[in-house]
Amino acid sequence: MLKIDRLRLSLPPGYEARAERIARLVADELAALPIQGDASFDRLTLPTVEVGRNASNRQIASSVAGAMAAHLGGIKP
Repeated sequence: MLKIDRLRLSLPPGYEARAERIARLVADELAALPIQGDASFDRLTLPTVEVGRNASNRQIASSVAGAMAAHLGGIKP
């Protein structure tokens, strides 16, 4: 099971209205990942995740979740 107490995303200007939906989609993407093993992190800081200018909320969320999964031990993206 993957448990996230708090998710803070930094999005570029102009994405304020989309932030809540993107965060929910990131959670959905992470919930669908196959989890193997245990890991605990107090904080996970990712490098900037770049997506295309016209990326949908789902595409942005998928990119963020993939970057998170790549940094989490025991989770296969």
